[in-house]
Amino acid sequence: MTKAYIPILLGSSRTGRQSVKVAEFIFGELSQRDRVQTELIDLREYKLPILEERLNEMSTPGPTVLQFCSKLSQADGVLIVTPEYKGGYPGVLKNALDYLEPQALRYKPIGICTVSSGGFGGLNCLTQLQLVCLALGGLPIPDKLPVSNVQDLFDERGNLCNPAFKPKLKSLIEELVWYTEAMINQKQVSRALVK
Repeated sequence: MTKAYIPILLGSSRTGRQSVKVAEFIFGELSQRDRVQTELIDLREYKLPILEERLNEMSTPGPTVLQFCSKLSQADGVLIVTPEYKGGYPGVLKNALDYLEPQALRYKPIGICTVSSGGFGGLNCLTQLQLVCLALGGLPIPDKLPVSNVQDLFDERGNLCNPAFKPKLKSLIEELVWYTEAMINQKQVSRALVK
C-alpha cells in the first residue's frame, strides 16, 4: 500500500510562538508511522503575501503560493496545529487557507490541534477552524487535541513535561490515519467502478 501523505500545517508565524514546539513534537511522532509520509509546513517559512486575488486569477502567482497550494492539494489528510489568538485562529492561517481553491480539501480528513496559554486549550479557535475546513470540503475528524497551558508542556530543551499529552496525541494520530486510509481506499474503489 502507498503511504498516506499527511502533512502538518503550522498555523502561526509569530515570534516566540509555543505552537512550533507542539508541531515539531507531533512531526516526530507522526514520522514514526510506517504507513505515513509527513512533513511540517510552517507558514513562517512560506511568507505568503496578503491575499488580493484568487489563485486562478493571478497572472504570476509567487512560488511559495504555488508550492503551498500544491502540497495541500496532494495531501491525503492534514493535521493542523495552531494557537488561539484572541478567541480565534491566526490571520496568517486564514490567509493561507484562503489561497486554496474551493473544495481543495474535499474528501480529506483533517486533524486539529489547538494550543493556548490559558486553561481551555483554544476551543474557540478549534470550533471556528472546523467550520473553515468544512467550507473547503475537508472532513474534520471527531477526535481533537486542545492543549492548555502550552508554555508548561515542554522544558527549555524541548523535552515533554506532561506525560498525559502523549496518549491524547496517539489517539488523534491513530484516528486521523484511520480516516485517511479509509478515504484513500474509498477513492480507489470509486475509480475502479468508473473504469
